[in-house]
Amino acid sequence: KITTKILQQIEEPLALASGALPDWCEQITSKCPFLIPFETRQLYFTCTAFGASRAIVWLQNRREATVERTRTASTVRRDDPGEFRVGRLKHERVKVPRGESLMEWAENVMQIHADRKSVLEVEFLGEEGTGLGPTLEFYALVAAEFQRTELGAWLCDDDFPDDESRQVDIGGGLKPPGYYVQRSCGLFTAPFPQDSDELERITKLFHFLGIFLAKCIQDNRLVDLPISKPFFKLMCMGDIKSNMSKLIYESRGDRDLHCTESQSEASTEEGHDSLSVGSFEEDSKSEFILDPPKPKPPAWFNGILTWEDFELVNPHRARFLKEIKDLAIKRRQILSNKGFSEDEKNTKLQELMMKNPSGSGPPLSIEDLGLNFQFCPSSRVYGFTAVDLKPGGEDELVTMDNAEEYVDLMFDFCMHTGIQKQMDAFRDGFNRVFPMEKLSSFSHEEVQMILCGNQSPSWEAEDIINYTEPKLGYTRDSPGFLRFVRVLCGMSSDERKAFLQFTTGCSTLPPGGLANLHPRLTVVRKVDATDASYPSVNTCVHYLKLPEYSSEEIMRERLLAATMEKGFHLN
Repeated sequence: KITTKILQQIEEPLALASGALPDWCEQITSKCPFLIPFETRQLYFTCTAFGASRAIVWLQNRREATVERTRTASTVRRDDPGEFRVGRLKHERVKVPRGESLMEWAENVMQIHADRKSVLEVEFLGEEGTGLGPTLEFYALVAAEFQRTELGAWLCDDDFPDDESRQVDIGGGLKPPGYYVQRSCGLFTAPFPQDSDELERITKLFHFLGIFLAKCIQDNRLVDLPISKPFFKLMCMGDIKSNMSKLIYESRGDRDLHCTESQSEASTEEGHDSLSVGSFEEDSKSEFILDPPKPKPPAWFNGILTWEDFELVNPHRARFLKEIKDLAIKRRQILSNKGFSEDEKNTKLQELMMKNPSGSGPPLSIEDLGLNFQFCPSSRVYGFTAVDLKPGGEDELVTMDNAEEYVDLMFDFCMHTGIQKQMDAFRDGFNRVFPMEKLSSFSHEEVQMILCGNQSPSWEAEDIINYTEPKLGYTRDSPGFLRFVRVLCGMSSDERKAFLQFTTGCSTLPPGGLANLHPRLTVVRKVDATDASYPSVNTCVHYLKLPEYSSEEIMRERLLAATMEKGFHLN
């Protein structure tokens, strides 16, 4: 019933176009999203997140689709869409060059376009390609640039390179291992000293990233950016549990505030006779005492990230800190155990040791490690060597007595205070396009699907046969098309991404895979082609012109060679 009522509300043209939907719609979808199916929440988000102009266009498109479905041959005449169209969504086209300056050009484009509600279309200077294909390639190339290790924006580790790091081409040509940050857990913000000179460049980058990702969502552009689960949690303001706890806390806070105000008003009414001019003058002559300075308010994402998130994005540091904390907890348990004598306690405390970090050698005590209250970054790319976790941290050694404090401060720096300005800049950039709070209707998995689609494209032979359209020389039973099916099924994950980038302009599939790719991938026979010819595509309509090669080996070789070709020479 709730879903039906929400659908009825957003189908009310005047209320939707004027932004006058009832408050309960927003409250239900954002605070209790588990009550509403994902499709309904996504529909509500599409209608309400991007302003009145996009809402009106959505209404018009929906009405046109309804008219088209209900129109039959017996109708007197087809309604002219112009009779009820009040305007079209504006498309703005920009031209950018390829090459090393792409990131700078992209940032300028996004800064100018962030506050505009029109659809962004991109062309490359000196190339003939226009429309959706070049636009999607632009987003893919910028997403690849964001992953460069040398930017120093993401967590990476010089001593423990991830197994995912390999030679790869994700849009800018074949790059060696380490050129991009490739981690099995995904990308997460690297902590920085919040007074660092380098932080200005980093915050500017995250501001740009916020605009970029918001624009991707607004214009419905999928990007292959392997963001980590904790980062997505920050984007959607936590999970459903945290949203529910915030709702309960806010409602309780409102009640408490109301009670406090009522009590204050009552006490004022009861005691108004006791306040006189004389007493006011007497008080004014007394010493004026200032209130103590208020503590700095917590970050907007305070409480969202947990120790499990820390273990996911920083596994080696988290494992080491957990060993230290476990020893500190055992120490506390020993000291609080009244069944032990002092000698027994001392004996057990001396037995508290941790494994040698080198992997061999005798066990060590915490004091043997020689740690101080400083954070040392995991890579030289960040440009700093250490930062104090507390005032005078360089001179304070970590012992069994203060080990828990050390672990807590390290976690706080890595997941809160050390990333606060970066995440503030990201949110500020995102909010220039549309409010990031609108994503609170979704879980982090759903935000990932909306933004990135299926980042590990998979398909079976049945999927290709059922959800592609062989035409103009090919049928579902023709030998050339069946070779094509077998070649696609034999591709690796990277090769599938490259094929999708070549044919659709995006290296990922929408939620649901090939079944939800629109328009469907069309495969036609390329006339007057030989085994030496290469396939060509029209990315805007997902149109692949494929020669009928004599063998699967030749088809695979030519198809993979074509996917590596940059630009639109085969378009």
